[in-house]
Amino acid sequence: MPGARAAALGPIFDRVLDTAGMRALEAAAPPDVDLMHNAGRAVAAALLRRRGAAPARSFVMLIGPGDNGGDALIAAALLADAGASVTAWASRERGDPLADAARARGVRWRVWSGDPDPFVHDVRQADCVVDGLLGIGSAPPLRGAVSRMLAALPQVDGQTRAAIDVPSGVDADVGAADPCAFRASLTLATGPIKLGALLHPAVEFAGEQAALDIGIDAAAYEAVPTALVDAPTVRGLLPARPAGGHKGTFGRLAVVAGSARYRGAAALAVLAALRAGAGLVTLASVDAACAAAAPLAPAATFAPLPAAAGGQIDASARGVAHAVGAPAAVLVGPGLGRSESTDALVHGLLDAWRDLPMVVDADGANALAERRGALEALGRGAVLTPHPGELARLLNLPRAPEGRDRLAAAADLARRTPAVVVAKGSPTFVCANGRVWVLARPNPALAAAGSGDVLAGVIAALLAQGAPPPAAARLGVWLHSRAARLAAAGDDRGVPIESIADAVRPAVNELR
Repeated sequence: MPGARAAALGPIFDRVLDTAGMRALEAAAPPDVDLMHNAGRAVAAALLRRRGAAPARSFVMLIGPGDNGGDALIAAALLADAGASVTAWASRERGDPLADAARARGVRWRVWSGDPDPFVHDVRQADCVVDGLLGIGSAPPLRGAVSRMLAALPQVDGQTRAAIDVPSGVDADVGAADPCAFRASLTLATGPIKLGALLHPAVEFAGEQAALDIGIDAAAYEAVPTALVDAPTVRGLLPARPAGGHKGTFGRLAVVAGSARYRGAAALAVLAALRAGAGLVTLASVDAACAAAAPLAPAATFAPLPAAAGGQIDASARGVAHAVGAPAAVLVGPGLGRSESTDALVHGLLDAWRDLPMVVDADGANALAERRGALEALGRGAVLTPHPGELARLLNLPRAPEGRDRLAAAADLARRTPAVVVAKGSPTFVCANGRVWVLARPNPALAAAGSGDVLAGVIAALLAQGAPPPAAARLGVWLHSRAARLAAAGDDRGVPIESIADAVRPAVNELR
């Protein structure tokens, strides 16, 4: 039965597809595989697992006219077989065998007539409302009976709202959403999770998302180039921590960051790097930035550098390299500020340390945008971490890209450079070697100054510990996100960024 093979089907549960990709996967399935019945069975099994074994279980199934409604009807019949009380509310009459079979097995059948009162009454009595109205073949705006049904849905405290494949009213490709789209607490993707459901605003309607095995062979998923970043996919990426190790074993990291104006950026990056397990972190910066970092990260070492009149570092790449010694990895950019001398320093360090693993962040990335050929000259050990504005500057775009356009821009940048690209935002995209990984865990607590400095420090620390750049990037963005949730403890604003850096350590331990 689909779902029983989960342990052997890793790619099914971490891959991400758009509508065209899913249609191609379905078309390639053997003709003896009944995808709709497999989907319905998988949905019913998932709902029964989540409802538990309590004898009182009641469901309202919202039934549309197409295949998504067919999935819901099959699930409804199986839920009724399991002893649940099931009412199907159809957007219009269906006279097909699936509807007949559901009615024959005890599913109470109702059809929307335009009067919301009986519909609202049934919804209020249900433990769970399941959306099987539209699926991936539709796009907002909502129309007709489906629009009116969803507009009439009452809010019921404690009620589970589950969408089949994607919530009705959202676009499975670009993430657009009708204001009346079904607001799910759980989305059960039939097959891989759909890309649009990971993008804003659709992700705000999707709730928790889970992929279901619908019987497509696991080998068919191997060629899908887009995957999730989540705990199961990054757990195996943690660098080893041998019991006999010492600070040199766990990586010497050089951080070239900070200025008199942006002294906190360097401090946050250093603190995050230490909490992510780097053995020795050396900050090379102006006195003001070193002084700000010392109380926050007393275990760090410091290489004070001369300052220009504007407070930026005024040193040559040779001088910085001499001051920090022989690092295992380097972080360049947070809080450097922009000047001719800092741009020259960035390019000099990229040339001098081209063979070292390196994170290029913030003003380091901005310096790259100013020099033709700089992206192509990055080493294969580099990780580039642009936010949307920096992504636009690096690609000479007229404006910061959003949504799926940002994914396209990140993938384009990754084709132009040997570096791994971490396109920061919600969601965050990691692009390397023709692959894309998506971290879709919206968290407004991260929408604050300094958040990117913490992420850069985490990724750099993982590089220093020997993680390959694509692994360091994927693991780093997950740890950063998880640390923010631990530090926020349910809040979404005013969370001190240094507390997020501190929470990287418990995030690592939780993952282990």
